[in-house]
Amino acid sequence: MARLDVRTFIAAAPEVVWDVVTDLERQRDWMVDLRALEIVSEAKIGAGVVMHVTSELFGMPVVKDVMTITAWEPPHRMDVSHSGQFSGTGAFILERIDNGTIFTWIEEFAPPLGPLGEAGFALVVRPHMARVFRRSLANVKRIAEERAGGAGASSP
Repeated sequence: MARLDVRTFIAAAPEVVWDVVTDLERQRDWMVDLRALEIVSEAKIGAGVVMHVTSELFGMPVVKDVMTITAWEPPHRMDVSHSGQFSGTGAFILERIDNGTIFTWIEEFAPPLGPLGEAGFALVVRPHMARVFRRSLANVKRIAEERAGGAGASSP
């Protein structure tokens, strides 16, 4: 299983960050590699939501994914399962700390092609994805901090 884990500090309360990252229809505002997201389930929010997602890899919109929200714990955690071209899991974890939130994004999946795919992931794909995810986290940080306006970032 390949794992990617990135995190950042955001000077906004978890509730503000949660509102940014769980607004599914606006994820393109911050998620750098997202090209299309369509909610295909009857449920539009919370556990059980199913989405068809197209993401890019190295600038090409080639990753077709079916994502299902498996955990919805406002304002702390949202988990998804991936069952498209890649199988695995993802999680957004928000931890309240003094003056803000630590936002952690974890993805775990099995690269295709067995050991060859794992080697390719480690050498080429992981560094690229880490850069893309860090850029996405910087966008969340900017949006959430703008919404928080610097006031009340540490309020419960």
